[in-house]
Parts: sequence; C-alpha cells; structure tokens
Amino acid sequence: MSALRIYKTFTLLSILFLVSACGPTADSAIATSVVQTVQAGQSLTQVANVATAAPTLATQTLETPLASAITPTTAATLASAPSDPNCVRASLVGENPPDKTILTPGQYFWKTWTLQNSGTCTWTTAYQLVFWSGERLGSSLSYALPNDVAPNATMDISIYLQAPATAGEFTGFWRIKTPWESNFGVGQYDVPISTSIMVGNLTPESRKTETVFGVTSVTYTIDRTCGAANTFYTITAYISSSGPLEINFKWIQSDGNNDQNNKLNFTEATTKAVQREWSQHKDSSSNPRWVQVIVTSPTYQEFDQAPLPDLCTFKP
Repeated sequence: MSALRIYKTFTLLSILFLVSACGPTADSAIATSVVQTVQAGQSLTQVANVATAAPTLATQTLETPLASAITPTTAATLASAPSDPNCVRASLVGENPPDKTILTPGQYFWKTWTLQNSGTCTWTTAYQLVFWSGERLGSSLSYALPNDVAPNATMDISIYLQAPATAGEFTGFWRIKTPWESNFGVGQYDVPISTSIMVGNLTPESRKTETVFGVTSVTYTIDRTCGAANTFYTITAYISSSGPLEINFKWIQSDGNNDQNNKLNFTEATTKAVQREWSQHKDSSSNPRWVQVIVTSPTYQEFDQAPLPDLCTFKP
C-alpha cells in the first residue's frame, strides 16, 4: 500500500472516529432538552388543572357581616388629629332591634344603628366601628364604615350577629375609631352604642301573655333655627320598645311648660320618633334649657335630659 493510500485511510478512520465520538453526545443533549421541555409543559398543565380552593363566604361565617353591610377592616390608615375639639361627635338617632329584644337561642339577626354626624368633620371610610366591651355575639373586632358621612348627615350601620345558644341577657358595646387612632361614642356623655338582647325559648304565643316588653331607651336630636327675633327648637325623641307595647309618656321642660298624657303604640320591637317645638324670644334669659321624656305607663321610667343649644345671637 502506498504512503498516500495509507494516509487517506488513516484520515478517513479518524473522521469516522470523531463523528462516532461526538454524535451520541449531541443527540443526548438534544434529547435531554426535548424531555425537559415536555416535562415543563406537563408541569404547567398540571398547575393549571389544580383546583383552587373556594374562599369562605362572608355571609356564611360569624366573623364577618353580610356583604350588604359594613365589612371588616384589614388595615388602619393613620392621619393627624385635627385641632377642632368638635371634629368628631355623634348622636344615636335610632336602632333596630332595640335593646332588650327577645331572641331564641342561636338566632341570627341584623343589628342596625342609625347615627347622625353631629361634629364638624366628615367621617370617611377610614373610620371604623370597633368592638369595645361585653359580648361580641359572633362579630368581627372592627368594620370600616361603608360610606362618607358629612356633618349633620345620618347613616345606618348594620352588622350581622348571632344570639348565644344559652338563655340569658347579653350586651355588647361599640365605638367609632378615627384614622388617627382615637375613638368616640354618642351623645352628650360620649357613651358607646350597644346591642343588648334577651335570649330565651318563648314562643310568639307565650310572648303575648308575658309582660316582658318595655321601653329600652330614649335618645334625642335637637335642631335650632334662628328667626328675626326668636330662637326656634325642634326636639325629636326616639323611643325604643323591645316588643308590642302601648305606652303613655310626657314631655318635661326646664321652663315648666310640660306636655302630659301622650300615647304611643308599638306593634313590634322598633324605634319611633316623636317631636316637640319650643321657641324663645331674643330677650329671654341665657339660663340652660333642657327637655326630658318620662314614660308613665305601663312602667314608670325617667330618661336622660337633653340640653338645648344656646340661644341665637341677635344684633342690637
């Protein structure tokens, strides 16, 4: 064999050796890449097909009220406290059901307070209704207000509660928390709003024969109007009953101009409004004035006095 033929044969064998040595490695890399791609595709398909756990509906738990009511808060927004001392004030206009309403053990119910913003600052959704003390009755610890409430405007605040399984009287107290972490109640004495229920096993028939119903609260709002020479007051009293009841009541005024023998009939546990007018001439004394509702029957009950705002200022 010539040297040239030996060289060519050697060269060809070298090339074949190199191809056989490199070929499987390249094929393995390609195969590995394909397998990884297929596995990735299968993994994504598996993830896409994993069932997502359904969230717990707020309407099915006692920790949150129904969606149409105010919802639990998740975070507080801090703000600077205003300098106006009259910024945050509130008046309780009404509530349903009234305090001392009788419920059956475990009964679910809505509690609604109607509040008036009697301060100078607008309540925003950064304000919260917060549990204060007593019985929670299955509620959350706090709820964001659902809407803004301008000064002098009113708003219904509703939460979903459940009566305990055992008989007895149960009361919970609530306050409003501001974005700057202070809190306030209602009325002249800044008291918490409350829900108070009586839990028993009375049937509707037995309730009619039992003397268990009565007036549970009286609250007031007072509007002042300035005339040419007089100050006019419109006093509204909100009287709440725990059930069907007929009452007699009277208005007492600090000037002695009382109004006797008024009647009010309740067909269910609710709150009813009654009004009285009072006017004062510009030359009247500046002494403090107040009104009061007293229930005379079926049970004698005296409720808080409501102070009247100062007389209007008249130019000489």
